[in-house]
Amino acid sequence: MKMRRWLPFVLLFALIGGASVFGPDMAGRIAFAVESGKQDALREELAELAGHDRLSGLFRQVAKVVKPAVVEVRVSKKVRVRDFGLQDPHMDEFMRRFFGEDWPGSRERMPRRGREFFQRGLGSGVIVDAKNGYILTNHHVVGGADQVEVVLADKRRIKAQWVRTDPPTDLAIIKIPPENLVDAPLGDSDEVEVGDWVLAIGAPEGLPQTVTAGIVSAKGRSTGRGSYENFMLSDSAINHSNSGGPLVNMHGQVVGINAAIVSRTGVNEGIGLAIPANMAADVMDQLIDNGKVVRGYLGVIIQDVDEALARSFDLPGRQGALISQVAEDSPAQKADLKAGDFVVAVGGKRIRNVNALRHAVARIKPGRSVKFRVYRNGKARIVEVELGAQPKEIARAMGTEPDETDEADVPSFGLKVVTLDEDLARRHGIDNDVKGLLIVEVEPGSQAAEQGLEEGMIVVAVQGEAVSSVEQFSDIVNRPENEAGVRMKVRDAKGTERFVFLGSEAGK
Repeated sequence: MKMRRWLPFVLLFALIGGASVFGPDMAGRIAFAVESGKQDALREELAELAGHDRLSGLFRQVAKVVKPAVVEVRVSKKVRVRDFGLQDPHMDEFMRRFFGEDWPGSRERMPRRGREFFQRGLGSGVIVDAKNGYILTNHHVVGGADQVEVVLADKRRIKAQWVRTDPPTDLAIIKIPPENLVDAPLGDSDEVEVGDWVLAIGAPEGLPQTVTAGIVSAKGRSTGRGSYENFMLSDSAINHSNSGGPLVNMHGQVVGINAAIVSRTGVNEGIGLAIPANMAADVMDQLIDNGKVVRGYLGVIIQDVDEALARSFDLPGRQGALISQVAEDSPAQKADLKAGDFVVAVGGKRIRNVNALRHAVARIKPGRSVKFRVYRNGKARIVEVELGAQPKEIARAMGTEPDETDEADVPSFGLKVVTLDEDLARRHGIDNDVKGLLIVEVEPGSQAAEQGLEEGMIVVAVQGEAVSSVEQFSDIVNRPENEAGVRMKVRDAKGTERFVFLGSEAGK
């Protein structure tokens, strides 16, 4: 009886003791089994969802179709740079004999006096016509190159037969022998909409046949750096050497040519710029047929309007382009277009802004008459204009650039300067009390570029003398005592001044 009475308590204590010994391990096993069951369930759910994935297969197929048409573009440019070394050549030679070519004061890191070397670059391109061997790429990839070589997807290396470029749109055409090529067709970029999936293919950072994906982020954008910009934006990863490669839609059609990025760091930040395929097609046809692009010319300076201007001109809205100046003897003047006219349509096509009008006029063949719908004094009217051919120096035709007599070009420096007058100072936001020469062109890879000189900087002194005209500049540069080069004092947009030394070809 006593055993029967104590048996429940004994069993209870035994159970408690066993739980204290084996409980944690058993609980862990139970928890793991529960989690494993959940993970198995999640994997089963994932497998079911993956079975409905069509996008990965679509990306794979587009890449397989287009990649054989994507090429690397390798360029080289012959550059001649002088090494000034020491002022005393005998001392220079003495130091080299004792300390070797890399003595601390040596300039041997730069090419010697008169020595030529090749600058090399890398970009991308896309074959758009296999029958004729035409490749689309960027002007900034091949422009000015002495040698252009194309590396196909199958690793064949082929030298270009010819290269033709159009700097205003940053487009170029390369022709290679049409032997066993694969092309990618151009699509209709006007049909592309924001939100569409696109792939960018090229050789970023020298890695060929690289594919990135994204969506079209915006259309019709301009950076303000070029004459004819109508960029398509995408968030596909684009980096150095992607330039010239294709942006393709999900039909395997080229809808854009990747040209640049917007970035504070110099690498991809999700804003890639591509030239629309329709613009590329127009430029390509003219480069192939004529070797150059001929654009329509109206002869006006135009601007967008804000709410205040729209009210003051009694306009129906802000969509359009306001003519602020009409050039003498231009097609616009002959057709009686006037400053203050607000253009809202050209040839029946709506004009939304300055960029749209610029592109609309440029695409019209010179000599063709086109109807412009404009608002003048608050009333709509139709003006028929026979467009001319765009002058080579359009800025001078508009009277907004200095004459050639006000310009100094020094090829040995890679530098072009003009006299800084009141008009130029006002347009560039420069204080009136600043005197000097405005840098209007710096050749890539030149001595001026290597010294960090840029367009918009001001040369305020040469060889310690303040300069205020190109005649004075040329006189100092060409003096016999300055044949080895000249010291310049330059001022940047922030007002910071520094010295640079540039060599002269005169001493060769």
